[in-house]
Amino acid sequence: MRNIVILLLCLSIWGCNPSYISDQHKVQIGQDVQFQLIQELPFKHGLQLLQSAQIDFQDQSRDLLFQTEVRDNRLIMVGLTPTGTRLFSIEMNQDQIIASGLPSNDELKPQYLLADMQLSLWPAELVSKALTGAEVNHSKPLERVISHNQQPIIIIRYTEPVYYRGNIEFHHLERGYRLNIELLSLEEISNAK
Repeated sequence: MRNIVILLLCLSIWGCNPSYISDQHKVQIGQDVQFQLIQELPFKHGLQLLQSAQIDFQDQSRDLLFQTEVRDNRLIMVGLTPTGTRLFSIEMNQDQIIASGLPSNDELKPQYLLADMQLSLWPAELVSKALTGAEVNHSKPLERVISHNQQPIIIIRYTEPVYYRGNIEFHHLERGYRLNIELLSLEEISNAK
């Protein structure tokens, strides 16, 4: 009887995790601003990151863990509760984006999470080339500002010159949310293609 209850519970959990497959790599990150998700992996070696994120939006705060692996021409991101329960997963390769566990509406498409990550971690030159309707400003050493018509829409601050090796504060001014990301562990993978 216990095994049947566990099986039914597992099936109900899997049934609630909608799958998402898309070949759409363009993301609207602001009014009149588009970002083409970057296919090129800019890291000399592959990376495995474990990050803790505090997400502030509309007077609410949520904590999540992000486990990310970037290597072999693909990026995999898994969102977890602070206790380690898997909430969602996203995989991006050259052809498509595959996700599960995210809401099936347009409010939180996987492309938005991937865009925020790439805007934060990818080199400014690649980010600049991927933006339409905005520019990247690096006037301060540990700050990246994405502006539209000379008005900042996203401000990203870092604690380390090699961005993925430190903490990140990501503030989307137009959409009104803030991410405070703390690096918990980092592994550079030398056998990446």
